[in-house]
Amino acid sequence: MFTHFMSNPFGFAFSLIFFLNCTAGRTFGDETSRPNVLMIFIDDLRPSLGCYNDAIAKTPNIDQLATTSRVFQRAYCHQAVCGPSRASILTGLLPDHTGVWHNRNLFRSTLPDLVTLPQWFKEHGYHTQSMGKVFSGDERELDPVSWSVPEILKEKGWRNYAQPKTAGEGKGEPTEQADVPDNGYPDGQLAELAIKTLQEFKEKDKPFFLAVGFFKPHLPFNAPKKYWDMYDPIQFQADAKERPTNAPDYAYPDHLELAGYRNIPKDEQVSNEQRTHLRHGYYSCVSYVDAQVGKLLDGLKSAGLDQNTIVVLLGDHGYSLGEADHWCKDTNFENDTRVPLIIRVPGRKPGPSNALIEYVDIFPTLSELANLTSPAKLDGKSFAAVLDDPQATHRRVVLSQFSRPFRAGNPEMMGYSLRTDHHRYTRWINWQSKEVLAEELYDYASPTSVTQQGPFAVEIANVVDSQDYNKLRSELREKLDETLSKRVKPVTLPEIEKSSRKKKS
Repeated sequence: MFTHFMSNPFGFAFSLIFFLNCTAGRTFGDETSRPNVLMIFIDDLRPSLGCYNDAIAKTPNIDQLATTSRVFQRAYCHQAVCGPSRASILTGLLPDHTGVWHNRNLFRSTLPDLVTLPQWFKEHGYHTQSMGKVFSGDERELDPVSWSVPEILKEKGWRNYAQPKTAGEGKGEPTEQADVPDNGYPDGQLAELAIKTLQEFKEKDKPFFLAVGFFKPHLPFNAPKKYWDMYDPIQFQADAKERPTNAPDYAYPDHLELAGYRNIPKDEQVSNEQRTHLRHGYYSCVSYVDAQVGKLLDGLKSAGLDQNTIVVLLGDHGYSLGEADHWCKDTNFENDTRVPLIIRVPGRKPGPSNALIEYVDIFPTLSELANLTSPAKLDGKSFAAVLDDPQATHRRVVLSQFSRPFRAGNPEMMGYSLRTDHHRYTRWINWQSKEVLAEELYDYASPTSVTQQGPFAVEIANVVDSQDYNKLRSELREKLDETLSKRVKPVTLPEIEKSSRKKKS
């Protein structure tokens, strides 16, 4: 064939041009065919999914997505609470560089000219659109400049509770199981809106970046009754678990989220019956959201957009369901910092990866996949190579942190946490003086330090003072020093007056 073409140079040239044009039409990132991006945020979702080997979870739609995607088994958020985590994902910057250590802290107050992930795509010719909880669940923390059209957080009539008896003033009951269709709660209505939007995108001649932020399984654990009925409550019976031996008080939240709901003790020491019911509610909400994700992905396919759309599904941070005497998030423990991250890139082979990933790495990765250069001052680095090869490594350690007390403004204390292949080292410091207040060390390969509860690792003993760990402790101290020195230069926020702080916290 080659000889034939060379004997006819005009035919060879024509064939080569034809081949290159056809190839260009299938290549992500060129001028003719940049990939779309569908980014699916799921609030408070830990890896309670079948594709993460949770034998209880009933999540057929996300599990199906996983069969065509790279499933990251060891992805970690930077701060296990909504606003700071989402800020790090969407800015590519660590919390210390944006000053977003609390939901009320705004990154544009510190960095007014910062370019976010969706804004970067918008500046490169994409239509960018957001609906649901993406940057935040609060109107005060939205970011209009990131989007081509105004964000839709919630539309009129989207209510958390379907039954007045469980709602009430402020935070109502922590669970509800109304016998309503999927659109009886906001996530069902959000899925319908997103599907309608995808159909509209079908008619557009420019690539899109669509972010859809589902609200569940965040408290209250409210979902249609049919999702509660999918589970036998006996599956969720679990004894109360004590805090890890030798864990400092700093390791635990000063803000008790669950305690704010009706009929929950202020110290969150719930009864066995309540514990079972709450866990049941969480998994029911996960299955409810899974169904909405399935509808959304079906909508993407029916619009004919699935073959040129990168799909990113993630939880903004992990979550605890009473393990180690802890509910919700707000810690540096494994259950709170480890996150589900699933990415489907059309044309790339699926499969799991054990590479260590940080959430600031998503921004440069998506930029590379779309053949865009990244802004120069990002804290993340692309893991596109892991999407090509699941055996590829990415980071040797990942960094998480949490501030105390949890309030707007500057922290008083900070806990920096390094996760390696087998260990977690956490150091609590005074924010002003940098004095070390406490240390933690957990060995995930040792059953005397960490226990496995299904697919979840739960810390049971802080071994930082054990002589058996003297050498490792020294190495991890040095590694954290090195990491902070190279990667972290904390900003300082203007002081907030106590009166205004109380209103915003």
